[in-house]
Order: sequence, then C-alpha cells, then structure tokens
Amino acid sequence: MPVGFRLGSGAVNVVKAAEKKLMDELLVRPSLEDELHIENKAREIMASEDHEDTARLAVALMKQNYAQGQVLCHCFEKIHGLEAKIICMQNPVIQPKRPWWMFWTS
Repeated sequence: MPVGFRLGSGAVNVVKAAEKKLMDELLVRPSLEDELHIENKAREIMASEDHEDTARLAVALMKQNYAQGQVLCHCFEKIHGLEAKIICMQNPVIQPKRPWWMFWTS
C-alpha cells in the first residue's frame, strides 16, 4: 500500500504495523554457528576465480529468491485470510430483521 494512501480521515498505518508485527514474529535470528557458516560460504564465493560458476550461482540464487518470495506472499495472504475469519467468528454481525411486508415482495 502506498505510504501517502489515506482511508477516510486517518492514515493506514495500522495495516503496516500489523504486517511488521507479523514479520517480526516470524523472523528467527540465526545462531552464532549459522552466522559463521554463512560468512564462510560468502567469503568462499567472493574468493572464487571462476566467474562462470559465480554467475551460475547468482542466477540460481535469484530464481530461488523469487520462488521463496512467491511462497511467502501466498502464506501471508493465507494467514491474513484466516485471521479475518477468526475475527469474523469472534464478532458475528447480526443482520437486521426484514419488515413483515418484505416477505411477500421478494
């Protein structure tokens, strides 16, 4: 949603805050061993003299990143839909009763 988008009289910062909170809940900090392993692999790639191999790796990582982004996007859409269903079940809307003459006109 654009930053300057306004809905009614207030800004839509509540949605952005909810999405940020959800992201913060899902993020997991890597352990020290994992960080060291990642750094070691990154330095290995940077020290590589085989540019063709590095290019193939970059293309594979780009494709993998795109696919994972699509999966995450779908997961967040599903989570938001399920949260909306839970909220609707917790706060049901009571429909107004039709007047007696509406039973014969519809």
